[in-house]
Amino acid sequence: MHLAFIPATSRGAVDDTLRAVAAELAAKGHRLAGVLPEPCHTPDRHPCDMDLIDLATDARLNIAQKLGRHSTGCRLDSAAIEAAAMVVARGLATAPADLLMLNRFGKQEATGHGFHPVIVAALERGVPVLLGVNTLNRPAFEEFAAGLAVELPDDPRAVRDWIVPHLTRNAA
Repeated sequence: MHLAFIPATSRGAVDDTLRAVAAELAAKGHRLAGVLPEPCHTPDRHPCDMDLIDLATDARLNIAQKLGRHSTGCRLDSAAIEAAAMVVARGLATAPADLLMLNRFGKQEATGHGFHPVIVAALERGVPVLLGVNTLNRPAFEEFAAGLAVELPDDPRAVRDWIVPHLTRNAA
């Protein structure tokens, strides 16, 4: 089992590192599964709105509730997270992946929902998993990982050094 995480010390902290690593691996022909966030910067969307980009298909998956531009409540749509997890799970079931990357082991995953079953399925298939984990959800992640996860620094080079020996196949 190959499971690693990057501690997220602030909102969006690990996203740039994960995007850089994903872009490099994809450019080398590796098949990636999972999702990474893409903030929405259009006038009709709130600055906290976010879409997830499916790494296997580049599909945009909206995960924010439409609460209005001046709303201050949580925008995360738990049903949309579940739907996004199903998209990734279907992809993993139909096309082998070299790596599963997720920007967050978040509140949904901490309670056994969201991408939690996708992570388990990937690990059962021998697919390495790389996640971002924030301070709030770290205790739940550590319980889930049972001491088997490797903590990595928020540095693309260190992340690549961990990933490369664990990739399930060699690409170009």
